[in-house]
This record gives sequence, structure tokens and C-alpha cells, in this order.
Amino acid sequence: MSSFSASDRDENGRDLPNGLSWAIWGIVDGHAGPYTASIVKELLTGYVVDELFLRAGINPRSRHRDTRTIFQNCSLQDTVQAITDAFLRLDNDILKLATQAITGSQSLRDSMHNLAPADSGSSALLAMWDTASGYLHVANVGNSRAVLGRCNAQGTWEAQPLSIDQTGCNEDEVARLQSEHPNEPEMMKDGRLLGLVVTRAFGDLRRFFGRPLLPFLLSPPYLTAEPQITTTKIDPKDNDFLILASDGFWELVSNDQAVQLVGRWLAKHDPATPPKSRVGTNTAQIDEDDEDHDDARRPGRRERIRNGDIVLSPSECAVKNREYTRMEPCDEKNWIVVDDNAATHLARNAMGGADEDLFCALAGTSVIYPMTRLRDDISIQVIFFGYGEPPSASVHDDDDDDDVDESSSDSIYL
Repeated sequence: MSSFSASDRDENGRDLPNGLSWAIWGIVDGHAGPYTASIVKELLTGYVVDELFLRAGINPRSRHRDTRTIFQNCSLQDTVQAITDAFLRLDNDILKLATQAITGSQSLRDSMHNLAPADSGSSALLAMWDTASGYLHVANVGNSRAVLGRCNAQGTWEAQPLSIDQTGCNEDEVARLQSEHPNEPEMMKDGRLLGLVVTRAFGDLRRFFGRPLLPFLLSPPYLTAEPQITTTKIDPKDNDFLILASDGFWELVSNDQAVQLVGRWLAKHDPATPPKSRVGTNTAQIDEDDEDHDDARRPGRRERIRNGDIVLSPSECAVKNREYTRMEPCDEKNWIVVDDNAATHLARNAMGGADEDLFCALAGTSVIYPMTRLRDDISIQVIFFGYGEPPSASVHDDDDDDDVDESSSDSIYL
């Protein structure tokens, strides 16, 4: 599980003159190992930029290339096609590397290293904003999700989904697969494609033969990394915000709940003059022993462990015999605003908010119980358009294995 961001900066990481011309943010969510997600996180942005240069008639390897110009000679259609081609080319290169590992004359160590990114798999959600035209392009492969928060004429926040989950629950995806692979009923079982929740992904050699080997497969490959892309006009004066998050977050929170939560956060925070600690790209880890906030504002505050025993505060109100299989973590009556970082605010309220018993259980579940039995890992980015300074490029959460408990968050101000 990882998130990433980039903007038009030179090779030394300095902001280029004349202001920000474009920016990229994204979420990658690996499965069956961290290897594919690691490769996608590292290379996808570069592949997209290279494809845009090619369509602008510029050699991507030229020493004189100027990343500020990548959109100037590209039509809207060219931009969308460039992003699509970048996704497909990266996926093809991952599979090509695996083919060479199997058929080539490399050492066993090198072969296993090159095979790993194709053996595991990854979803990818990428958002790219061209500041000159105002177009925000969101490309999705898998089941991470992008949601735009926009204020309507009545002054209330509305949720506008900018991506579609590509899973076995998506009827359009199922229809596409049945059309491309007719008379193969075993391909989809219990809402899963060859055992996978997602119907599009990077890597995943099982796209050819299943896992384990399935003799009834007739027309592989079944998975594709072709993204579905939406394009939305953004005017920074409207103060829209964009939420990018992995499926672990959206399993707990609806689109509307997420937007309303950020709206509540905005009611108490002014992103136009954020505290110094919040300028640019902020990262935060959910820590069940965090002491940053006043107990009076956070009922049920858990105290420190003393002599090996957990000592609860007098206001602790843990529910005995709680049915954790029937939890509703994002319950509006428990919503609180105590975090300076909007993405951390979303993560906290997704996992219980003011219900400290539930929050501590979900946020720290890997310590005492396998995380995947209670929740999936969570990564969130919140981008505010019309506020503050351009974000610095950042990458965090290097381990992309689904079996690792991670809760990461960014808030970015533009």
C-alpha cells in the first residue's frame, strides 16, 4: 500500500520557474505481495510524462526537455491516450521482464527478482492536473477511488465520484469480461475473477492460467491494466477538494460521508492560512497512543500501559460483548474534528472517531489480531485546490504487501 505525488520540478527537486504547471498524485494497492506495487509507484509517473512528451513531438530522453511544456502541444484526446498508453506499456514491461526471467539465461536469483513484480499484482489510481487548462484527469485500474468535493449553489458540499471501482460487483465489468471471454462461466466465481476481487490490475500472471493452474481457461489473458479515465474541469477559485483513497477506506466510508467529513474539517480549519506543520505534503500515522489532543475533546481517552496492564481512564466506555463482525465504524454520531491533517481526520473517523474503543481496536489491530480479518489497509490523500503553496514531491509507505498493517495520509494544498 503506497501513495505518491509529483510535480514539474527539475532533477534536483527544485521548483521550476513560472509556477506549477502540472501535478500528479496517486494510490497503489498491492496484493499477493508488495513487488508490483513497488514498481508501479516508482515508474508510473515517469511513463506518463514520457508518453506526453512523445505526443508533443519531444524526445523524452532529451537533456533540454522542459516538463512545463508537456501539455502545451497535446490535445485533450492526446492526453487521455497518453495516460492509457503509459499504463499499458508499464504493465507490458512488467510481464516482459517476467517472460525474460523464465526463458532467459539469467541466474536463478536474478530470475526470481525479475519474476516477482509479475507474480504479485497491484491496483493503481492516478490523478493528473494541468493547471493551465484546469483539467483534472483521473485514471483508475482496480478498486481505489477518487471523489471530488464541490460546493453547490446552496452552499453545501456534494460528492462527485471521479472513478469507478473495477471489481466483480461492477455489472459493466462483468459484462465486458463475458463479452471478451464468452462461454467461460468458471472465469467469474462468487464475484471474483480467477479468485481476485479486482477485474483490472498490473502484474498478476494468474491472468493467463489462474492460481492454481485452471484447465478450463480458454482465452487468456483475463486481466488488463487499461485504465478508465475521467476528465473534470477544476477552477481553484471554487475551492474544490479531491479525496484519493484505497478500498480499505471506502469499505468503511461512503462517498458522501467522506466529503461531509472534510467539510466539517474545513469548518474548523482555514487551509488558506494553514499552520506551518501543515504546509505542503504532510504525512501522518494513526497511533493509538497519540497524545496530541486534549482528553476533554476526546472522550474515552486510553491511558498508558502500566506494569504490563492497560489502564483505562474513568471516562472509558468500552462496550462489553461487542459484535465486531457487525461494526459500523463511520457512525455520524461519533464524528469528531481533532486532527490538523484532513487525511488523518478521515482515517480516524473511518475507524470509529470518538469511539475510542473501536478506534484503538481498528487502528492497532495488527498488534493483537490479523489486520485483514477486521479491516483492509488504508491510504488517503486529500488535495485542496485554491489554497497554499504547491506540494513538494513525496513518496511514503514503502511496504506494499496487503498483509502489513498500514494507515497513511497526506493533505496537500494548492
